[in-house]
Amino acid sequence: MLLRKMNQQLCPSPKPDLKKIFQLPEELHSEPSLDKDSMKPNEDEEFEKSLVPSSPLCSRSITRSTTCNANSSLTRTSAPAGYTGLINLFLLLCAVMVLKLYLGLCAGVAIDSLSLASVFPNFTPPLPLLIFPGIVVLLTYRVELLLSQNKVSWDNALPCHLASFAMVLALPVLGLRRQDHLDGLLSNLLICVSYITLAMKLVSYVQVNKKYRDEQIASNNNGEQVYPDNITLWSIAYFWASPTLTYQPNISYNSSIDLKVVLYRVLELCLMQVLMRSVLLATPSVIAGLLEAVEDEELLVVIERFLTLSLFTITVWMLGFYLLFVSFLQLTAELLQFNERQFFHAWWNASTMEEFWRWWNLPVHRWAVKHIYVPFVKSGWSKINAMLAVFLTSALLHEYFISCPFQIVGHFAFVTFLGQLPLCMISEVTTSKCGGRMGNFFVWGFLVFWNSVGVVVYYTDVVRATR
Repeated sequence: MLLRKMNQQLCPSPKPDLKKIFQLPEELHSEPSLDKDSMKPNEDEEFEKSLVPSSPLCSRSITRSTTCNANSSLTRTSAPAGYTGLINLFLLLCAVMVLKLYLGLCAGVAIDSLSLASVFPNFTPPLPLLIFPGIVVLLTYRVELLLSQNKVSWDNALPCHLASFAMVLALPVLGLRRQDHLDGLLSNLLICVSYITLAMKLVSYVQVNKKYRDEQIASNNNGEQVYPDNITLWSIAYFWASPTLTYQPNISYNSSIDLKVVLYRVLELCLMQVLMRSVLLATPSVIAGLLEAVEDEELLVVIERFLTLSLFTITVWMLGFYLLFVSFLQLTAELLQFNERQFFHAWWNASTMEEFWRWWNLPVHRWAVKHIYVPFVKSGWSKINAMLAVFLTSALLHEYFISCPFQIVGHFAFVTFLGQLPLCMISEVTTSKCGGRMGNFFVWGFLVFWNSVGVVVYYTDVVRATR
């Protein structure tokens, strides 16, 4: 039932019917703009459409014909509707399950049992880490207010902003402690996610206001005035809490809050986090069995344990995706009456890795395009170099996101992200030669098996660091 709903979005009407809570991205008449100028074609839109340089290969959607045409390029921004990708995942997991059970019988491996996690996790984050975000938001607001009043120059304000960004990313590294239980690790993870999100939001807030100041100077205060009326404490506070990473001075609101939707999402959050934590509790024993089998050179047990870990990993990954993008972000949008409800396209239908990275996390994709790719291209960088800057930033943030909660110095996520460019090329060739469905199996294979390799790598890093 959950997977059947995953490729739908919350209906943007003020009082949605629970039976129509989700809506396919392709069925939306229009996507809310990133800023007030996005209603008309502009240079930024052209940059966003060309985030990935055009390829001579034809994109072959797993739900469409393999015939090349003008509307089926590898750089299309709309994902094909349907459930074919989820069916492919089901077939892949069935094959993995059958092989795992067969190898388990041959090697005499006992079937893994899951114990249900507690309903309420034991989160005890350090108090200073809870207070600091409010302080840095107020500091950023104050500096921007002084800039809007011409009481401080940009040359003097920029170092203050850079120091704030650096402090936001450095404080979790310095303030968190290594945890030896699951809830403590998840607490570290949530803190790191919130601090990364805050840093990205502050970058957007500062950069958008800088753009408005420059446009105001260039137009000699003629035309529509948005800045500096948008520099209010309410505006930055609302942006901080809203489910978006790109600052929008002019946004539209829903007229009311649907309490049924709120209750539905809260129940989803409670159920999903219990299921996800239950699977995570059983994962360390599987990894320990895998490493022990490697030392004993028991090949069948190694393969069986790795397949079991792959099943656990993709389950946690899918539950985490639903928990964040469907339950939490939609709940936040409903409570704040936020009109933007499209946080992902149908990424499960992606036939190339490039499509997957563009479709599965729209808030981060929009932020990367607007605040990294577009400024680099406007500064004279080539599209390839600008895209490399996006991947490098993503690699650093992903490594931070994983290594900081564990309090280790890792490298796997960083190297994996740097390897995405050649991997995207390989997936394009696979799709071109073998069709969209095989390309989709390639994407799922990466998510199922390579993520499991990463879990083993970080587990060994943590064990090594605690000795």
